[in-house]
Amino acid sequence: MTENVLKPDKSDPAWSWLALSLISGIGYKKIRDLIEHLGSVEDLLKTSPEILIEQFQISSKLADLISKATQSHSFNIEKRIIEESPGVRLFCPDSSGYPLRLQQISTPPSVLYWQGELQDAESPCLAFVGSRGCTAYGKQQTRRLVKEISQYVPDMIIVSGLAKGIDTVAHETALEFGLKTISVLAGGLQHIYPPENKNLAEEILKNGALVSEFPLGVKPLARNFPIRNRVISGLSMGIVVTEARKKSGAKITAAFALEQNREVFAVPGRVDSAASSGTNSLIARQHAKLVSSAEDILEELSLISATATNLPLSPDGETGFKKINPDDLGEKQSRILKALNDGVEEIDAIYEQTGLEMNFLLATLLELELTGTVENIGGQIYRLRVELEIPSN
Repeated sequence: MTENVLKPDKSDPAWSWLALSLISGIGYKKIRDLIEHLGSVEDLLKTSPEILIEQFQISSKLADLISKATQSHSFNIEKRIIEESPGVRLFCPDSSGYPLRLQQISTPPSVLYWQGELQDAESPCLAFVGSRGCTAYGKQQTRRLVKEISQYVPDMIIVSGLAKGIDTVAHETALEFGLKTISVLAGGLQHIYPPENKNLAEEILKNGALVSEFPLGVKPLARNFPIRNRVISGLSMGIVVTEARKKSGAKITAAFALEQNREVFAVPGRVDSAASSGTNSLIARQHAKLVSSAEDILEELSLISATATNLPLSPDGETGFKKINPDDLGEKQSRILKALNDGVEEIDAIYEQTGLEMNFLLATLLELELTGTVENIGGQIYRLRVELEIPSN
């Protein structure tokens, strides 16, 4: 059996926190309260059951479990599994590697299992959440926003939950455009869920991290998903809900984010779309800020200035966009690109300026979208994804 060289040292407090975390009936808040009175987690484990009962009103059953925590069968089994699981780190709130932002929430995990090339979560982190059964619109908006963020903040870490739908798109797009990504699991690191994302999980290990507060062998039970959602928001400066139904788990994550004083952003959808009913509700109730671009998010997080309305310039002063002479394209495409270059964005305004029939206009816009020349940023609002070279007369 291969030894895990990243396991905590024998004197590391993570082992003591692990022993306590495996006891039913005692959570982070109670552990921290007892440590404040007794001095350290090791002192807590050395405290006699009688003192715990008399001075801290702990039940006799729980006091006995605390005093024997490091001798318990469950602890020794879990400790052995960690020691035999290459690449797995174990952090506790007293560990230097425990994420600072996570320490700031009211109920951080007592222990955090961490696996992957990404060493920590101290760079800016932004979470993307949404429906598993998302539409093409939800996927498109998630991909667009993550791609834009990669161009503005190359060291941003994208956080999500590895679920189908929005989570998967967020992780895949982050990896595609060179961002690190963290997946927070609702089960132990030995159980990748859903199974069809095992290959994605392997890629995340190379360019990010898989994280969980659950013991390595725990299966992703339904009750664990809301619990892990607070970690997704807790790791992050803010969360982006790109598409969510009224009863989506993404709204639970948004609620945690608000409680943790994190920023919550939502992408609006059609008012008659059930797939966007959750995001529209968050915006309508002022539980989330309406966003249509990465600039909206990054300005709010103070990661770019409000005057930075274009993509960052490269060293030679260029925007980084591909240059196109519209006159080299067909007449319909040229008209549309020139209209967009003049600042026209809404479909009705493009229709008025180009003089194209609506069916031709929509078909040509779709062609330009497919080639990456323009993009629909929602609500039939379009913008250029190229730089036009218009010859002077």
